[in-house]
Amino acid sequence: MECKQLYHSGVRVYLLDNYNWIDFIVLSLYLSSYVLRFLVDHWIKTADRHCNGTARAEVALLARNRTLYLSIKEEIERAPHSYFMKTCASTKFFSVKRYINS
Repeated sequence: MECKQLYHSGVRVYLLDNYNWIDFIVLSLYLSSYVLRFLVDHWIKTADRHCNGTARAEVALLARNRTLYLSIKEEIERAPHSYFMKTCASTKFFSVKRYINS
């Protein structure tokens, strides 16, 4: 609706109303929150791919290579920057023990 109002009234008239400024700021904050959400998701996936090793652990699981998986798991647990992996440990790593042992 704001775009339609801007088109019909013109930029100059639209910017003279203070309520339009408030609408513009609210819509800008709303859009920026979604942009930040996607950026953070991308940054976490990139850090995970390069630092934490979940992708390598997943490949080891798919190949049913238990020794490689356990070495990756130990490496992850020793790393000081593996906060993401440690929070996922209870759900991801321990739920696949049955998969490895079978």
